[in-house]
Amino acid sequence: MQSRHALYLNVAIAAVATAGIVVGLTLDTRTTPHQPKAMAGKPPVPKNLPAPVRSQIVSAFRDWPHGSIDDMQRLGLEYAGGATPKERYTSAVVQYFRGVALLWAGYPSDAEQALEKAKSLGKNTMIHNQADSFLHSNYLQTGPPFYPVFQPIQPSTLLEQGARLQVQGHQVSAERLYQRAARLHPDDAEAQVAAAVGLFDEDNLTPSFSHLGPLVQRFPKSQSVHYYLGLLLAWTGQGSQAIGQFEKAVKLGSTTPIGKQAAKILEGIAGASDKAAAG
Repeated sequence: MQSRHALYLNVAIAAVATAGIVVGLTLDTRTTPHQPKAMAGKPPVPKNLPAPVRSQIVSAFRDWPHGSIDDMQRLGLEYAGGATPKERYTSAVVQYFRGVALLWAGYPSDAEQALEKAKSLGKNTMIHNQADSFLHSNYLQTGPPFYPVFQPIQPSTLLEQGARLQVQGHQVSAERLYQRAARLHPDDAEAQVAAAVGLFDEDNLTPSFSHLGPLVQRFPKSQSVHYYLGLLLAWTGQGSQAIGQFEKAVKLGSTTPIGKQAAKILEGIAGASDKAAAG
Protein backbone atom coordinates (compact mmCIF):
# COMPACT_ATOMS: atom_id res chain seq x y z
CA MET A 1 0.00 0.00 0.00
CA GLN A 2 1.26 3.46 -0.80
CA SER A 3 2.32 5.72 2.05
CA ARG A 4 0.43 8.98 2.49
CA HIS A 5 3.49 10.87 1.26
CA ALA A 6 3.58 8.77 -1.89
CA LEU A 7 -0.14 9.29 -2.50
CA TYR A 8 0.09 13.05 -2.04
CA LEU A 9 3.13 13.19 -4.29
CA ASN A 10 1.27 11.34 -7.03
CA VAL A 11 -1.52 13.89 -6.84
CA ALA A 12 0.82 16.88 -6.75
CA ILE A 13 3.25 15.76 -9.46
CA ALA A 14 0.42 14.79 -11.77
CA ALA A 15 -1.20 18.18 -11.32
CA VAL A 16 1.93 20.26 -11.65
CA ALA A 17 4.60 18.45 -13.66
CA THR A 18 2.65 16.51 -16.27
CA ALA A 19 0.11 17.10 -18.99
CA GLY A 20 -2.48 14.50 -18.03
CA ILE A 21 -3.40 11.31 -16.23
CA VAL A 22 -3.93 7.80 -17.53
CA VAL A 23 -5.53 4.91 -15.70
CA GLY A 24 -3.06 2.77 -13.75
CA LEU A 25 -3.87 -0.91 -13.89
CA THR A 26 -2.23 -3.45 -11.58
CA LEU A 27 -0.80 -6.43 -13.44
CA ASP A 28 0.82 -8.27 -10.55
CA THR A 29 -1.14 -11.49 -10.08
CA ARG A 30 1.72 -13.74 -9.06
CA THR A 31 0.74 -14.03 -5.38
CA THR A 32 -3.05 -14.00 -5.43
CA PRO A 33 -4.68 -16.01 -8.23
CA HIS A 34 -8.16 -14.85 -9.19
CA GLN A 35 -10.80 -15.50 -11.76
CA PRO A 36 -10.76 -13.31 -14.85
CA LYS A 37 -12.84 -10.20 -14.30
CA ALA A 38 -13.53 -7.91 -17.20
CA MET A 39 -13.27 -4.16 -16.77
CA ALA A 40 -16.27 -1.99 -17.36
CA GLY A 41 -16.54 0.04 -20.52
CA LYS A 42 -14.63 -0.14 -23.76
CA PRO A 43 -10.84 0.16 -24.11
CA PRO A 44 -9.72 3.48 -25.59
CA VAL A 45 -8.35 3.27 -29.12
CA PRO A 46 -6.88 6.44 -30.69
CA LYS A 47 -7.46 7.35 -34.30
CA ASN A 48 -3.83 8.03 -35.24
CA LEU A 49 -2.69 4.41 -35.47
CA PRO A 50 -0.11 3.45 -38.11
CA ALA A 51 -1.01 1.77 -41.37
CA PRO A 52 -1.45 -1.05 -42.28
CA VAL A 53 -2.93 -2.17 -38.93
CA ARG A 54 -5.08 0.89 -38.25
CA SER A 55 -8.30 -0.48 -39.71
CA GLN A 56 -7.73 -3.96 -38.25
CA ILE A 57 -7.27 -2.71 -34.70
CA VAL A 58 -10.22 -0.33 -34.95
CA SER A 59 -12.35 -3.16 -36.32
CA ALA A 60 -11.30 -5.50 -33.53
CA PHE A 61 -12.42 -3.02 -30.86
CA ARG A 62 -15.50 -1.72 -32.66
CA ASP A 63 -17.95 -4.27 -31.21
CA TRP A 64 -16.11 -4.84 -27.95
CA PRO A 65 -15.94 -7.41 -26.49
CA HIS A 66 -17.51 -9.54 -29.24
CA GLY A 67 -14.64 -11.18 -31.12
CA SER A 68 -12.16 -8.54 -29.97
CA ILE A 69 -9.75 -10.85 -28.14
CA ASP A 70 -9.71 -13.41 -30.93
CA ASP A 71 -9.08 -10.71 -33.53
CA MET A 72 -6.23 -9.16 -31.52
CA GLN A 73 -4.67 -12.55 -30.80
CA ARG A 74 -4.65 -13.36 -34.52
CA LEU A 75 -3.23 -9.93 -35.29
CA GLY A 76 -0.59 -10.44 -32.62
CA LEU A 77 0.60 -13.65 -34.27
CA GLU A 78 0.74 -11.90 -37.63
CA TYR A 79 2.72 -8.94 -36.26
CA ALA A 80 5.12 -10.58 -33.83
CA GLY A 81 8.29 -8.81 -34.95
CA GLY A 82 9.90 -7.07 -37.88
CA ALA A 83 13.13 -6.58 -39.79
CA THR A 84 12.96 -2.80 -40.12
CA PRO A 85 12.28 -0.08 -37.53
CA LYS A 86 8.94 0.68 -39.17
CA GLU A 87 7.89 -2.98 -39.08
CA ARG A 88 8.96 -3.34 -35.45
CA TYR A 89 7.04 -0.21 -34.50
CA THR A 90 3.91 -1.52 -36.22
CA SER A 91 4.29 -4.81 -34.36
CA ALA A 92 4.81 -2.91 -31.10
CA VAL A 93 1.52 -1.07 -31.62
CA VAL A 94 -0.29 -4.35 -32.28
CA GLN A 95 1.22 -6.00 -29.20
CA TYR A 96 0.35 -2.98 -27.09
CA PHE A 97 -3.31 -3.05 -28.05
CA ARG A 98 -3.37 -6.81 -27.72
CA GLY A 99 -2.19 -6.25 -24.15
CA VAL A 100 -4.84 -3.59 -23.58
CA ALA A 101 -7.55 -5.93 -24.89
CA LEU A 102 -6.40 -8.79 -22.66
CA LEU A 103 -6.16 -6.49 -19.66
CA TRP A 104 -9.66 -5.10 -20.19
CA ALA A 105 -11.05 -8.59 -20.63
CA GLY A 106 -9.60 -9.69 -17.29
CA TYR A 107 -6.43 -11.59 -18.26
CA PRO A 108 -3.62 -9.59 -16.62
CA SER A 109 -0.91 -12.26 -16.89
CA ASP A 110 -1.43 -12.64 -20.64
CA ALA A 111 -1.66 -8.86 -20.94
CA GLU A 112 1.67 -8.47 -19.19
CA GLN A 113 3.39 -10.72 -21.72
CA ALA A 114 1.94 -8.74 -24.62
CA LEU A 115 2.91 -5.41 -23.06
CA GLU A 116 6.46 -6.59 -22.37
CA LYS A 117 6.72 -7.56 -26.03
CA ALA A 118 5.33 -4.17 -27.05
CA LYS A 119 7.92 -2.45 -24.88
CA SER A 120 10.76 -4.48 -26.43
CA LEU A 121 9.62 -3.96 -30.02
CA GLY A 122 8.82 -0.31 -29.39
CA LYS A 123 12.18 0.66 -27.90
CA ASN A 124 12.96 4.33 -28.50
CA THR A 125 9.30 5.10 -29.28
CA MET A 126 6.34 6.28 -27.23
CA ILE A 127 4.96 2.72 -27.19
CA HIS A 128 7.88 1.66 -24.97
CA ASN A 129 6.98 4.29 -22.37
CA GLN A 130 3.24 3.76 -22.70
CA ALA A 131 3.53 0.00 -22.18
CA ASP A 132 5.75 0.62 -19.16
CA SER A 133 3.02 2.74 -17.58
CA PHE A 134 0.68 -0.25 -17.62
CA LEU A 135 3.41 -2.65 -16.49
CA HIS A 136 4.37 -0.46 -13.54
CA SER A 137 1.09 0.96 -12.34
CA ASN A 138 2.57 1.50 -8.87
CA TYR A 139 4.67 4.31 -10.35
CA LEU A 140 3.43 7.76 -11.26
CA GLN A 141 0.87 7.61 -14.08
CA THR A 142 0.90 10.47 -16.56
CA GLY A 143 0.01 11.32 -20.12
CA PRO A 144 2.59 11.39 -22.95
CA PRO A 145 5.53 10.98 -22.88
CA PHE A 146 4.81 8.76 -19.82
CA TYR A 147 8.41 9.16 -18.57
CA PRO A 148 10.15 12.00 -16.67
CA VAL A 149 11.65 14.52 -19.09
CA PHE A 150 14.72 16.61 -18.40
CA GLN A 151 14.25 20.31 -19.13
CA PRO A 152 17.51 22.30 -19.32
CA ILE A 153 17.65 25.71 -17.69
CA GLN A 154 20.91 26.95 -19.16
CA PRO A 155 21.29 27.19 -22.97
CA SER A 156 22.62 23.93 -24.40
CA THR A 157 21.99 22.67 -27.92
CA LEU A 158 22.58 19.03 -27.00
CA LEU A 159 20.39 19.10 -23.90
CA GLU A 160 17.62 20.99 -25.67
CA GLN A 161 17.64 18.51 -28.56
CA GLY A 162 17.61 15.66 -26.07
CA ALA A 163 14.62 17.12 -24.23
CA ARG A 164 12.69 17.43 -27.48
CA LEU A 165 13.45 13.80 -28.32
CA GLN A 166 12.29 12.70 -24.87
CA VAL A 167 8.99 14.52 -25.32
CA GLN A 168 8.54 12.57 -28.56
CA GLY A 169 9.20 9.29 -26.76
CA HIS A 170 12.70 8.75 -28.19
CA GLN A 171 14.37 7.95 -24.87
CA VAL A 172 17.37 6.11 -26.33
CA SER A 173 18.17 8.85 -28.85
CA ALA A 174 17.83 11.49 -26.13
CA GLU A 175 20.16 9.60 -23.83
CA ARG A 176 22.85 9.51 -26.53
CA LEU A 177 22.78 13.30 -26.72
CA TYR A 178 22.75 13.64 -22.94
CA GLN A 179 25.74 11.32 -22.63
CA ARG A 180 27.60 13.32 -25.27
CA ALA A 181 26.91 16.52 -23.35
CA ALA A 182 28.05 14.87 -20.11
CA ARG A 183 31.33 13.76 -21.68
CA LEU A 184 31.97 17.18 -23.19
CA HIS A 185 31.12 18.99 -19.94
CA PRO A 186 32.12 16.73 -17.03
CA ASP A 187 31.80 19.59 -14.50
CA ASP A 188 28.37 20.74 -15.68
CA ALA A 189 25.74 19.57 -13.20
CA GLU A 190 22.89 19.93 -15.71
CA ALA A 191 24.61 17.71 -18.28
CA GLN A 192 25.30 15.06 -15.66
CA VAL A 193 21.72 15.16 -14.38
CA ALA A 194 20.34 14.89 -17.92
CA ALA A 195 22.43 11.78 -18.53
CA ALA A 196 20.97 10.22 -15.38
CA VAL A 197 17.38 11.11 -16.32
CA GLY A 198 17.92 9.71 -19.80
CA LEU A 199 18.86 6.34 -18.29
CA PHE A 200 15.48 6.07 -16.54
CA ASP A 201 13.72 2.77 -17.21
CA GLU A 202 10.89 1.55 -15.02
CA ASP A 203 12.05 -2.05 -15.43
CA ASN A 204 15.51 -1.19 -14.07
CA LEU A 205 15.92 1.86 -11.86
CA THR A 206 19.53 1.17 -10.91
CA PRO A 207 21.34 2.91 -13.81
CA SER A 208 19.44 6.17 -13.37
CA PHE A 209 19.67 6.36 -9.58
CA SER A 210 23.27 5.12 -9.45
CA HIS A 211 24.23 8.05 -11.70
CA LEU A 212 22.00 10.65 -10.07
CA GLY A 213 22.49 9.80 -6.40
CA PRO A 214 26.24 10.57 -6.21
CA LEU A 215 25.65 13.95 -7.85
CA VAL A 216 24.10 15.16 -4.58
CA GLN A 217 27.52 14.95 -2.96
CA ARG A 218 29.37 16.24 -5.99
CA PHE A 219 27.05 19.19 -6.67
CA PRO A 220 25.34 19.90 -3.31
CA LYS A 221 24.24 23.39 -4.38
CA SER A 222 22.74 22.36 -7.72
CA GLN A 223 18.98 22.83 -7.91
CA SER A 224 18.84 20.51 -10.92
CA VAL A 225 20.39 17.66 -8.95
CA HIS A 226 17.97 17.98 -6.04
CA TYR A 227 14.93 18.63 -8.19
CA TYR A 228 15.41 15.70 -10.57
CA LEU A 229 16.41 13.33 -7.79
CA GLY A 230 13.17 14.38 -6.09
CA LEU A 231 11.22 13.88 -9.30
CA LEU A 232 12.55 10.37 -9.90
CA LEU A 233 12.01 9.44 -6.25
CA ALA A 234 8.43 10.72 -6.46
CA TRP A 235 7.88 8.95 -9.77
CA THR A 236 8.86 5.62 -8.24
CA GLY A 237 6.84 5.98 -5.04
CA GLN A 238 9.64 7.06 -2.67
CA GLY A 239 7.64 9.93 -1.25
CA SER A 240 9.37 11.00 1.95
CA GLN A 241 12.79 11.16 0.34
CA ALA A 242 11.37 13.07 -2.63
CA ILE A 243 9.89 15.78 -0.40
CA GLY A 244 13.27 16.37 1.18
CA GLN A 245 14.90 16.87 -2.22
CA PHE A 246 12.18 19.28 -3.37
CA GLU A 247 12.59 21.29 -0.17
CA LYS A 248 16.35 21.54 -0.77
CA ALA A 249 15.70 22.70 -4.33
CA VAL A 250 13.45 25.50 -3.03
CA LYS A 251 15.99 26.58 -0.41
CA LEU A 252 18.61 26.96 -3.12
CA GLY A 253 16.45 29.55 -4.90
CA SER A 254 12.70 29.99 -4.66
CA THR A 255 12.47 32.39 -7.61
CA THR A 256 14.27 30.28 -10.24
CA PRO A 257 12.23 28.16 -12.68
CA ILE A 258 13.22 24.96 -10.88
CA GLY A 259 12.65 26.52 -7.47
CA LYS A 260 9.17 27.64 -8.47
CA GLN A 261 8.36 24.21 -9.89
CA ALA A 262 9.54 22.46 -6.73
CA ALA A 263 7.51 24.89 -4.61
CA LYS A 264 4.38 24.19 -6.66
CA ILE A 265 4.84 20.47 -6.15
CA LEU A 266 5.26 20.93 -2.40
CA GLU A 267 2.17 23.15 -2.34
CA GLY A 268 0.27 20.45 -4.19
CA ILE A 269 1.40 17.85 -1.69
CA ALA A 270 0.28 20.02 1.20
CA GLY A 271 -3.06 20.72 -0.46
CA ALA A 272 -3.69 17.05 -1.17
CA SER A 273 -2.73 16.22 2.42
CA ASP A 274 -5.13 18.84 3.83
CA LYS A 275 -7.94 17.66 1.57
CA ALA A 276 -7.41 14.05 2.59
CA ALA A 277 -7.41 15.00 6.28
CA ALA A 278 -10.62 17.05 5.89
CA GLY A 279 -12.33 14.26 3.98
